[in-house]
Amino acid sequence: MKKLVIIIAFFLVIAGAAVSVMKTMEIGPFAPTAVAEGEGQEDGGAAPKKSGKDAPRFIDVEPLNIPVFHEDSVAATVQIQLKLEAIGEENEEQINRLMPRINDAFLRDLHAFLPRLLKMEERINVVIIKKRLQIISERLMGPNLIHNILVQSASVKSNGARRKK
Repeated sequence: MKKLVIIIAFFLVIAGAAVSVMKTMEIGPFAPTAVAEGEGQEDGGAAPKKSGKDAPRFIDVEPLNIPVFHEDSVAATVQIQLKLEAIGEENEEQINRLMPRINDAFLRDLHAFLPRLLKMEERINVVIIKKRLQIISERLMGPNLIHNILVQSASVKSNGARRKK
C-alpha cells in the first residue's frame, strides 16, 4: 500500500512539473491564441488589422463630484476619477457621443448609493463602485459597448458635519 501511494505521488509531481513547464514556455494548450491564429498565415496581413481594430481604447471621464448630505448640510464630498475601456474605434466614438448620458446616469446612481455605502463602511470600496457602474452602463447602453470601467481614484473630503451612529 505504501509503495502505491509513493508511486501515485511521484506521478502527480511529474505531471505538475510538466504542466508548469508547458505554461512557462507557452506551448500546447497554454499557447497564446494570437500566436495560434497567426501560425497558418504567412503574410500576416489580416492579423495586425484585427489586433489594431480591437485594441482597448481608454476614454477619460470628467471627475464625478458627489455631495453626501447629513440632515440639511453637506457632510462630505466624494470625488471619483474614472476611465472607460472600449474595444474598437466604433465603440469609442459611440461612447464619446453618449458621454453626457453616461455621466448623468453615473451621478444619479452614485448620489443615491454612496450615502448607504458610507454608512455601512468607513472607506469607499472601489470594487463595489466599479461593479455598480458597470451594471449601470450595461443597462444604459447594452452589454458590449463599455468593456471595462477603471476607477483611478476615489476620495472623500469631509466638510465638518458629523454623522450620528
